[in-house]
Amino acid sequence: MPRSLLGTRIRENRRSKGVSQAALAKQAGISASYLNLIEHNRRGIGGKTLLALARVLEVDPRSLNEGADQALVGRVEQAAALAPTIACETDKTEEFIARFHGFARLIGRQFDRAKVQDETLQAMSDQMNSDPFFSEAMHLMLSNITTIKSTAEILSDEAALPDDLKQRFLSNLLNEAERLAQTATDILQHFEPNAQNDGTTSDTAPAEAILEHNDYFIKQLEGNFISPVDYAAKQNMAKLDEQEAVDALVRYSSIIQKLPIDTFLHFAKEYHYDPVKISRKMNVPLNVVMSRFAHLPKHDDIPRFGILECDGSGAVIFRKQLPTLSLPRYGSACPLWPIYRSLSQPLQPIKAFINTPTGERFLTYSLTQYADQNTIGLPARTTAIMIFTPDYEMFMPKTEITLQPNLAVGLQCSVCPRDNCPARRAKYLLQ
Repeated sequence: MPRSLLGTRIRENRRSKGVSQAALAKQAGISASYLNLIEHNRRGIGGKTLLALARVLEVDPRSLNEGADQALVGRVEQAAALAPTIACETDKTEEFIARFHGFARLIGRQFDRAKVQDETLQAMSDQMNSDPFFSEAMHLMLSNITTIKSTAEILSDEAALPDDLKQRFLSNLLNEAERLAQTATDILQHFEPNAQNDGTTSDTAPAEAILEHNDYFIKQLEGNFISPVDYAAKQNMAKLDEQEAVDALVRYSSIIQKLPIDTFLHFAKEYHYDPVKISRKMNVPLNVVMSRFAHLPKHDDIPRFGILECDGSGAVIFRKQLPTLSLPRYGSACPLWPIYRSLSQPLQPIKAFINTPTGERFLTYSLTQYADQNTIGLPARTTAIMIFTPDYEMFMPKTEITLQPNLAVGLQCSVCPRDNCPARRAKYLLQ
């Protein structure tokens, strides 16, 4: 049975409000035995029942539904797997997250940072072992040190040196020391992380931070009340690179100028959130339409969409995560995701369902396009985009759902239990 935190979160909300199981079931119009099964994650729950329970508990239905953060479950379990000598109760991970969500997020964040630091150290180690600049700089430093040592020995041993010769040795000593200091400075600058990275969290790039802070929907820009430059200038987000923030907002503004939210939602609902049909009807490039799906307001009757963009190497350019699907910031995700398949089929939209090992299912649309015009003698640069939603039942008929291709995928190999997957490239950590 798919894992879910939904029932656990309902139970914890009920207990925190001092409501008995029988009383909640009665007010929500369901039996107490059915509620008991729900709270122990042994029965699914329909939309009407969820809304009824949320109404009685006086909570936002999304706060219950989005509590099923399987990405966070994976990160906490990976953190536990890295310390096998500590007997962590991994069979109660979901209950721990539901009851102590803040601490669970802290563990996940610390795991992310440790992972990034390990990757950075490994990258620096690889770079130091193979970087010609570093090799040459080290030889230069050793030469400087040897010269300084020899000059200092001469000055120390030969007390009766003529003043002009002594001055020449001192001058050489100063020059070599300055060269040594400059070489050390050059090495530091060569290996020092880019300044723009100071504005990132462990899982958010600077260009995305300002959008994430506003749930990827900025009313002031949507209504043309302020320019992207002025809006960025008014934000007080620590360590956020201003130019990168401006670039992200300008990109966002270019999308909403072509597809105003009211007009877009009208066509989206009419054409069942199909980006290909919307693109044709509104005569707007398909990649722009797909990007618009990442910037929708939060509302009960609007499905949630995430987005992932990468270049031809699979390196992430832009992303918007959803609680139940973790997206990579460094490296790539499961190689079976449709976005990577689209790289071999430029300009061909791909529509498919993906099913994760934990039971979550997402409808996806993927597209690869050329980033610039072809140049003789050089390969064309490409970028790929994939939008995805778990809320496909809100707009897609059931008969159509059954006809769509289904792909058994994972999040990343290290947390994917699919043992016989031919695409596996890393060991499963949670065995």
